Amino acid sequence: MTREEILQALQDIMQHQIELPSMAAFHEGARLNEDLYMDSIMILQLILHLEVDLGFDIPDEMLVPKDFRTVGSLADFLNHLQKPVTAEASYD
Repeated sequence: MTREEILQALQDIMQHQIELPSMAAFHEGARLNEDLYMDSIMILQLILHLEVDLGFDIPDEMLVPKDFRTVGSLADFLNHLQKPVTAEASYD
């Protein structure tokens, strides 16, 4: 998936699966907690949909708050997950 496809998938999941009432605020810079009003349960639902519906493998040890701060940071994190990891590559 391209980053744009990931952003579209995030929007679709949030709108149609989780049914966020705050979707008018959805954009790359939107903060999941403050702008989209997603609580921890909703974020867990989002992770579940990403894994089950889209096939992402998100290990628990990779779940760090900075990656779930904004829609854009989450898209970057998911885009990184798709790339093969090399011994020299690191994700900041």
